[in-house]
Formats: sequence, C-alpha cells, structure tokens
Amino acid sequence: MLRDILARTRQIEDLHDLFRVLGYELAWENVPAAAWLGEAASHAAGITRAALIARYGAFRVFAVEALNPEDAARATARRLAAGAERGLACALGGQPLRLICAAGPVGVRLASISLPSPTGSALATLERLAPAKGESALALSLRIGEVLASEGVTPRFFRAFRSTLDRMTERLHTPRSRLDRHTLTLTALTRVLFLYFIQSKGWLNGDTRYVARLLDRALSTRRHFHRSFLHALCFGALNRPAAARSFAARALGNVPFLNGGLFEPSPLEREHGPAVWGNADWRDAFDDLFERFHFSVREHDAGDFVAPDMLGRVFEGVMDPDERRSSGSYYTPASLVRELVRAALEALLTQAFGLSPRTAAQWVHDGVAPRPVPPPDLRGLTVLDPAAGSGAFLLGALDELVRLRQAAGDGPALTVKRDVLAHSLFGVDLTPTAVRLTELRLWLALVADEDSADLASIAPLPNLNGHVRQGDALLDPLMLAASLGGRAIRAGAAAARRLAAARRTHFPLTGPEKRAAQEELNRSEAALARSLLDEGRAALETAIAELLGDARNRDLFGRRRGLEQQQRLRLVRLRQSLRELRGAQRKLRREGGAPFFAFESHFADVMLRGGFDLVTGNPPWVRAERLAPRVRETLAARYSCWRPPPVRGFAHLPDLAVAFTERALELVRPGGVVALLVPAKLATSGYAEALRQRLANGARVERAVPLGELVAQTFGAAVYPMALVAARAEPTGTELTGTALGPKPAAPVIPQRQLQSDGGGPWILLAGAERIRRRLRAAFPTVADRWAPQLGVKTGADDLFLVDRQCAGARPAIRGRDIVAWRCKPGRYLLWTHGADGAPFDRLPRELTERLSGHEDRLRRRADYRGGPPWQLFRTGLAFATHRVIWPDLGRRLSAALPAPDGVPLNTVYGIATRDAADAAALAALFNSCWLTALARLVADPARGGFRRFNARVVRGLPVPAAGSAVWAELARRGQRCESADDLIADAFELDGADRRALAADSL
Repeated sequence: MLRDILARTRQIEDLHDLFRVLGYELAWENVPAAAWLGEAASHAAGITRAALIARYGAFRVFAVEALNPEDAARATARRLAAGAERGLACALGGQPLRLICAAGPVGVRLASISLPSPTGSALATLERLAPAKGESALALSLRIGEVLASEGVTPRFFRAFRSTLDRMTERLHTPRSRLDRHTLTLTALTRVLFLYFIQSKGWLNGDTRYVARLLDRALSTRRHFHRSFLHALCFGALNRPAAARSFAARALGNVPFLNGGLFEPSPLEREHGPAVWGNADWRDAFDDLFERFHFSVREHDAGDFVAPDMLGRVFEGVMDPDERRSSGSYYTPASLVRELVRAALEALLTQAFGLSPRTAAQWVHDGVAPRPVPPPDLRGLTVLDPAAGSGAFLLGALDELVRLRQAAGDGPALTVKRDVLAHSLFGVDLTPTAVRLTELRLWLALVADEDSADLASIAPLPNLNGHVRQGDALLDPLMLAASLGGRAIRAGAAAARRLAAARRTHFPLTGPEKRAAQEELNRSEAALARSLLDEGRAALETAIAELLGDARNRDLFGRRRGLEQQQRLRLVRLRQSLRELRGAQRKLRREGGAPFFAFESHFADVMLRGGFDLVTGNPPWVRAERLAPRVRETLAARYSCWRPPPVRGFAHLPDLAVAFTERALELVRPGGVVALLVPAKLATSGYAEALRQRLANGARVERAVPLGELVAQTFGAAVYPMALVAARAEPTGTELTGTALGPKPAAPVIPQRQLQSDGGGPWILLAGAERIRRRLRAAFPTVADRWAPQLGVKTGADDLFLVDRQCAGARPAIRGRDIVAWRCKPGRYLLWTHGADGAPFDRLPRELTERLSGHEDRLRRRADYRGGPPWQLFRTGLAFATHRVIWPDLGRRLSAALPAPDGVPLNTVYGIATRDAADAAALAALFNSCWLTALARLVADPARGGFRRFNARVVRGLPVPAAGSAVWAELARRGQRCESADDLIADAFELDGADRRALAADSL
C-alpha cells in the first residue's frame, strides 16, 4: 500500500494519504515559508510551498515543496528544534522526485525515499514513523529521531568496521594477549577514522580524499604505507608545529598542527611498540571500510554520512559479546541523552541556583535566559560521568552547557566550547578504549566548530587526559579504606590547589611545555596519592588496633572477650585493605606516579568543594550473579544500599547500577544533581529497597521516568531503562516528582511523599494509582493474609527430565508459556521421580532408570541437591496440591488457570494451593480480571516487550474480597465457568470512574 501511495505522490497534498495510513490525524494549514524559515534558508533550498499536514497530539508534521528537498528538510527540522517543537519535517522535490523525512530533536537526521522506486528499507522506515497507541509526543519524537538515525549507512558501517577490526587483529602476531592486539588495532583504526573526519573538512592539504591518495602513492611506488606515510602523518606532522617538522613530514603537504593525545603513543604502544600492518592489509581496510562511506565531522549529521555520534554505536558493536555482558555497557541514543541532561540542568538551576521551575525550563528547553536579572554564572559548573563509555553524556552536557551560556550572552560558540572542556567536564571509565573514544568525540566536537580556512591559525586540540581518566569509579582502595576505617580521607587545600593549577596549565599546551606540564600534573597527583595513602593506612591501623584491643579486654569473669563473627569478618577486611594500601605505597615509591585512580587524588580540587555539581551517565547494568565473589563481597562492605534484603524468594542480588547510584550521591555536592539511566526494576525490585529509601527520604527526586518499549528498542539492553534525576538535598515534604521527560512544568507529577510510603516498597509512578492501592490495602485483606504463593517444580537439569512425548513414568509439564487466561496446554512431559507421599523413590522404576541412569554424578552436582536419591526434584509442593491455581511468572497480564490434576507446574510458574476447589476457582476469576492485572503491574518488575514479572511478592500484596462473602461465592461460580469478573470486582472494590481511568493508564 505504501509503495502505491508513494508512486502517485506529486505534491504535498498527496502526502495526506501517506500519513492517514500511518495513523496520524490529518490537518491543513498553509505556512509562509520565508517568514517561518527565514528568507535566506527558504531561497537557498528553493522552497515554493509549506504547510502543516498532519498531527498526533502535540506532535506535528510539516511538509514543504522545494527544488532542493534535502536542504529544505534540514531547514524545517532545524526550525522545529530551535522552537523545542516535537515534529517531523517532510520535503518533496528534486529529480527524480524524492521524499526527505527529517527530525531534529538532536541535530538533524534524514531519510531519503525515492518515490518512483522506493527500496524495502525505505518503506520499512516509513512504517516505523507510525505512532503507537497512547504514545506521547515526546516519546514519538525520540523514537522517530532514532529511526531516522538508524537508516542509511549505519548497519553497513557497523558490519564493515567490525569485520575490518577482527581481520586486522588476527593479522597481528604480537603481543600474545588477543585483548591487547584488539586494543592496538582499535587504536590504529580510530586514528584513521579521525583522519577521515578531518579530511572531510579539507584540512589535509585541501584534499577530501587525501588519506586514500597516500595509500595509492605507497602502492604505486612500492613504499610501506604504514611506516612511510601513516606514521609520518600522525607522529611527524599532526603532532608537531610546521616549523618543527622533518623534511619527510613537510612533504606530506599543508596539514594543521592538532596536538592531542590521539597522536601520541598509547600506554600499550609504549609497552609493546606500535602495531604495524602491510600494504595489503591497509588496502583491504580502505576498500572494505573507509572508502565505502562518506564522513562528516558534524556530530549529528545523518543521511549518507558517517558522523561522530556513530562512534558510540561502534564502541558497543566492537566489544566482545562476553565483555559487553560482563561490563553491562550499552549505547545510549543521543536523543535520550539530551532529554536526560536537560532534565538534570533544569533540576540544578532550580535546586542549586534558585531559579523558578518555569524560568529554568524556558532557559534549558527554549533558550530564553532569565531577564532582566543576570542569569547564574555557569562557568565554574562541574559535570562528571563516572562510567563515560563512548562519551555520549559528556558530549550531551557539552552541547547543552554551550547552548545555555550562549543564550545568556557568552560567545562565540567555539570559545565557549573550549572553556566548558577546560573547566566543566570530567569523566572516568574502566577501559582505555572508552577513554580514548571519549577524548576523540570531544576533540571532534571542537573540530566541527572550527571554520577557519587558514590551517596555520587553527588552535591545537587541548589535552584531555587531566579530565578523562581510566579508573574504577566504584572501588578504589582509598575509599574502601575510608569506609572500613570509619573516617573521611580528604586532600589538603594547598595540594588540591596545586593540582587544579597543574591541570589548567596543562590543558592548552603543546611541545616541550606540554611535557613539562604533564610531569607537574603527574607530580601533583602522586603527592596527593602519597598523603592520602598515609592517611588511609593510619585509619586502617587505628581501626585494627581498636578491634584487637576490644578482643583483649576482659569480661566480669576475667575472660578475654574475643571477637564475634561480624568483628572477625571486619578484621579480615581491614587487614586485606591495609595490604592493598601498602602495596600501592610500594608501587608509588618504585614508579613515582599515582598507583591507581581515585577522585580524592585526581579530582581533589572538585572534591574539596564538596563534589561535582552534576553526576550523569548510563552506568553499567550488571547483575551480582555475574560478578566475581570477591567483588560482590567488597561492594557489600563498601555500599550500604548494595546488599540483598533479608527476605528470600523474590529479591535477587542487587544490580551494579545500585552501587553506581549510591556512589553518584556521594560524588555530587550538596545541592547538586544526579541524573542517571538505570534499570527500571530499581523502582520495584526487592534488591533496591534500601536505595529507594535513601532517595525518597534523603534526596529530592526530581524525575523518575520509566522509559517504555519504544525507547527500549533503541537502547539495546534486555530490560527497560528508567531516567532518574535527584538533587542531594533533604526533602521538605512539598516536592513533586516528574514522571515524564521534557519541560518539568508540563510533565505529569506525583508527590514525592508518595515514594516514601511502605519503607522502601515499590514506587508507584502513575498519578492517582497509589491512592487506590492504599485504600484497597486498608479496606481488604491481601492474598498473603490467606495463602502463600510459591514457585513450581525445579529440576536443575531440564534437558534430562523433560521429554517431548508422553511415556511411562512422565506427567504433563506446565511452563509459563503454556498458560493463558483460564486454561493451560502443556507442551512437554516431566519424568516424575517421586511417590504419592511426596518423597523421591528409593529406587527408580525401570522406565525411568533407562532415561536417567549414567547421569547420577551430574544430578548430584545440581545447586539444590543436599543429599538423598540423586534423581529427586525440588520444590514439589504445587505438584501434590489437590486444589491449586497457577499463573506464569512472566506475562503482559496476570493470567490464571486451574490445571488438570496430573499437571506439574515448573519453575516458570507460580501457584497457590487452596483448601477446596471453590477457593481456587475464585482466585482464578480474581486474577484474570483486568483490575487485578492493573494493580499487579503497578509493582511488578518490567521486562522487554511490555512484560511484567508476576512473582510471589507481587501477588502476595494483591487485595481479595473477604472470605465467605457473597462476592467470593460469585467469584467461585464465575471461575468454575471461566467467565469474566471485571464488573463484579470493580463494584466489590468500589472503583469509580477516576479510579478506573488511573488504573487503565498503564496500557497493555
């Protein structure tokens, strides 16, 4: 259908058919193009007509006819972005006739569709522009930005880069570690990638194909491209002033002096020497990767260009899958970064600078600075990303701070951008690759704004290695010692001032002066590390002495008190921490430099002022089960919120994001703001109870925004993200928490005190829903008052116990996927190894022996096995219950069924054993109602695809009508007949129209 509509499209009126099919509301309003877009832009693009043609709520679609549709679409999208409007720009024109779709929530992103012969991918792009039911204008705008950004060269570039990286890594023979070879290869390809970006500006001898021509020259003259040309260009020309270059470097032509750490040997190259490839390897790399694409130095250019914001996706794509899973690193879309950074800046301007919410929103979102009152001075504002990744959040902060300062009268843009880099941005990441990519993107942000045609006048790139550091933001030995020793470890004011001066001096320098400044920066950091290590060691030694002193004290009977178990464990940790600090001191004496990264030594000047103004980012999401036991133990000792709750059964070990959130609250100064993307499960999961209590009762929660399926699709993680913005300030009881991004005065809100109820219980983020939940809990008993939900049978070896066909000794196995409302249809069978009394057979029947014999050793190695017959099953209670109701652990809705007597629920199924069939039927009718699903979804952990986890914790808290009531009897009757009870339950729970609308807001 779309292909036919495009084929008959000739003018913008014809686009009505397209957007009607996509699900928009049609509109028509002529727009004077010259007045709206500006005379110059309108004339340059050859725009003849413009009109508003469709809308979806506050999201609007504008169409223009133009001789140059690409320029017209860009101009229209930029006009929408400048006004902070949610919308799509469509331009029609050109020969052959084509439709250009553009959106500009961040930069401008384009998709080009040929109307006579649209490709399959172009039609797929149009289909993805359709709004989803209930989708907000902001969510639609974010999603369309990512749809357009993902088109064009993106997938091909990823595949080509990954293939080239893998191939060149394998071609290296040293060093022995494949990870080191991979890092060296990535460093080399990153340099060439940077060269392609700057040659697109004409900075390499005025030739936009300069690097490829160097390779051609090497091949034609049989010279070694890497040694004779690439090495000379990077280390002989770009990192040296023109007057200091050798004859060979000067022969490379007119290239700028750029400085920057990219054109210096990396630590790995200093250790192993530079990696070198032959001409054939480079020819393949150029043919398969670099020469296949067009490059633009503008961060958010799209269409047929490879732009710098792709580097974040490249970073995600080239990570080894196991490394990515263990590090929990995920690419964050630029549009989502922008919205979160803006929400953070809104909060900071209100909480730290005292602006009204409306004034802050206008400055941040509309570019209208406070007048006539002078706006706050943002020159000293500090921003940290403690898990920088590829630098997305630092880039987002850079763009937004420059935009705010320009709106307040600062300028020009390049000067402000350099000043923000010099004074405001700080980052940390565990991997050197992430640090290098962050630096690269920040350098490219400067290159993009440099418009001078005189290459000799271009300012060298600044030194960022004092601002972006490799290190562990969570577990540095100093802070662990401070935590165990029970006292803060802080740098002295004089040493911190020396460090700040050294970093400022080092930032712009080049050549010998740069080397001298780097040495002074290293000395400053080492001196701080030395004094801090001494202080930390003294704190630990004092704590150990006090503990041992307590152990030697005698009780009333003259016996030594000794140490209790927790004290002995603390003593072990104190001694282990002391050994680490002593080892660090020896390394510092031996090598002279700071032995590890620590905020108190490397960013001491910021920490002395109380911390950073803003801590933002997308920290790693890693479940504790994937961490080494030693790391889990250290995290539990270091972070009070990173500990499993005492209740077992529903709450797993915490996610690493919990520790990062607690660390961010430590690193931000009083009045400062934390803005993080975290798993949405932090709002509901049992493992995050302590963190929720700390946030709700000890901070001002400015935003708590679960980001749904449409955003999650662009995000890459297996679970939903949540935007969390909190100010480090005591709540007063009047705070409002926004539950959507965008300007806060226009966002839906809930009272923060609503998050403080239930002592760390799940956060209910739907307006009005918490009031309903509290009323029902006060008026009705809960499931937990009468029953105990439990998981089904666990085998620990499904491949041995589950079979596809019915056989002797097997019972139907019920998995979560087998259950829908009212019925279950088992698809497999379970070898049943227990007798009628519930105990495992002493000896297996012959038919089971044939299938399980030979596997006894493996069966004994199962995690739940504690002795007895090796073929035993675990958690068999539900399998023996005469009357029971069951439901899937994972589903979009709560779906209950009454299984056949021989059915065995497995461990993806929860159930309740009841005394009689009537109670089981009543529970089935209750659970299958839309109102119980709505109540359960409020507190259930979200999963991808709109699913929720309806575990025992969730179901235990659901309200039920009183036993023996007429309602309960009617529920039992309807449950036995598999009839809907929605109306009965709504009346029983006294849900009025407002209640029903509130519960229906979480649409399935």
